[in-house]
Amino acid sequence: MNLKVMGSSETPILISIETDKFWAQVRSIVREELQSLIAYNKLPQKSPKDQDRNDIQYKPLYDMKEMRQLFSNVSRTTIYEWVKCGKLKLKKMKGKIYFLWSDIEVLLKQL
Repeated sequence: MNLKVMGSSETPILISIETDKFWAQVRSIVREELQSLIAYNKLPQKSPKDQDRNDIQYKPLYDMKEMRQLFSNVSRTTIYEWVKCGKLKLKKMKGKIYFLWSDIEVLLKQL
């Protein structure tokens, strides 16, 4: 059994809750938030240029291989040049390089 903190940030209240119930609540909250984002059209949309790229679907992060596929097999050097020029930002996680969809979308619109 886990303890859950409830109440305002100034006065936490601890109550016991079953682990399964806790995770069910978390899933419910995430589901509600996603539905509200979809309802208000705040989720990233595919641009027309992406619709013909059926082999790669929207996701928040892309690795180098997927980047090269998105841009019709451009070289790694070209992608690093885009980073150097400020057209694209890279994120490093656990020794691997990733690119954010929001940055990719801006670059796609520029090309």
